[in-house]
Amino acid sequence: MTLLALILGGLSWLLGPTADEPLASATRGITGHVRVETDGGLLRGRPDLDLESPMLVRLAAYESLGDGRFACELEYIGTDVGLFDLREVLVLESGGDVMALDPIPVEVVSNLATDAPTDLVLAEPPDTAIEGGYTTLLVVVGVLWLLVPMVFMARKLVRHAPPEEVVPREPTLAERIAPLVCAAAERKLTIAEQGRLELMLYAHWQAELSLDADDRAAAVARLREDEVGGRLLRAVERWLHDPSVPEPGRDEINELLEPYRDVPAEEPA
Repeated sequence: MTLLALILGGLSWLLGPTADEPLASATRGITGHVRVETDGGLLRGRPDLDLESPMLVRLAAYESLGDGRFACELEYIGTDVGLFDLREVLVLESGGDVMALDPIPVEVVSNLATDAPTDLVLAEPPDTAIEGGYTTLLVVVGVLWLLVPMVFMARKLVRHAPPEEVVPREPTLAERIAPLVCAAAERKLTIAEQGRLELMLYAHWQAELSLDADDRAAAVARLREDEVGGRLLRAVERWLHDPSVPEPGRDEINELLEPYRDVPAEEPA
């Protein structure tokens, strides 16, 4: 047996990781984390997922890597044991085909039997060691023995209750315009994309600055002249039309996007 294990181990080392090897692993019922880089836009959980879904996932954070690429920090939690491809529960914010991305395999494992309700009891053991002899040991075992059916009964009650509707969070205006601003900073923004950025900023500032709804060109010119509302628009135009202006850093871009981070995104008319 020892020789066979050595041979199998050597073959595994020579062949390297397989295509099904998970990028991350988490205990059933416990949140796992995985970092995914994509050039197709931001990744988000499918809006039709609910509490009865075997796998839930959400975008916890993201970082723009330039050239239209993003690093997405995903959090996932699974109720079934096995190997899962997160692409099946994700969508691309840009509307692209998420299945065109490389597989995102993650593993959900369990320390209990497959029909047990959860792993939380074993995943969070008490911090202190058992002391006090045989009587203390019996008390601890008795408490743990009672906790298992209590957790099972609580899960059954939750299953019979109507699931709460999970409403996906709408992206903010900053999240919508961030890819366009990054493209402008790298001088890769097309004329059509520049027009879309101007329309989104116009829709946001129209009421506050009393922009002319009938003359869009005059409204954009008025927006560009405003000290606060036109700051981002003026910066984008400098990056695109003045080669002497250096490419902005991430801190400068984040500062320009700051006024739009808590603003719900609305599609321009």
